[in-house]
Amino acid sequence: MGNLKIVCLLLGFLLLLSGCRVVLVDPSLEAPEPEKSAPLQEQINLQAHIQYDNRKIVFRGETDLPEGTILEASKMEYPIGTEPFSVEVGAADPLKETKAAEKAEVAKEGTFLVVLKRDPQKRYQISLQFRPELQPVPIKEIYGDTGDSIGASEGLFNYEDNGTEYTGIALFAPLNTIDDAGFWMGRLEMRPNQKDARPY
Repeated sequence: MGNLKIVCLLLGFLLLLSGCRVVLVDPSLEAPEPEKSAPLQEQINLQAHIQYDNRKIVFRGETDLPEGTILEASKMEYPIGTEPFSVEVGAADPLKETKAAEKAEVAKEGTFLVVLKRDPQKRYQISLQFRPELQPVPIKEIYGDTGDSIGASEGLFNYEDNGTEYTGIALFAPLNTIDDAGFWMGRLEMRPNQKDARPY
């Protein structure tokens, strides 16, 4: 009788086990996590020129940047005594503390205009820049908070502001005094390299 109980218990235990399945999973067969895709790279086309007289510098141009994009037009003075040729070819450094800037907003058709005052007796580095930190949220969503989504573009440059690294677009032109002989007067096409700026 005792043996019969043991046999019944064993049969019941085997029936219980037969209802359970143990599945061993090979980790190498598990589906890999999807790779994070790199941000899309957006190329930027920015073209600009300046017209100037004794009192002002007028920036005009065209771009494929979206409507509402902010562009910064600026001037920085060169130290007194800087040779005109050094200004023309960008061989001298302007004084950063003299920077004066105005902002332009890109219109629906991709054009922009902004005006800066000038002293006709001073030499300047003139610049027009697309800077990611100045942009409204919809523009940052396209090009990234730090410009990391800007693709290969003419005028691409890296800079630091308040400890953060950014990528932007910059165009330059030299501007000497009205008394500097042989200097182009009136209109200049801006370029990524200051020495390449030319009259038009």
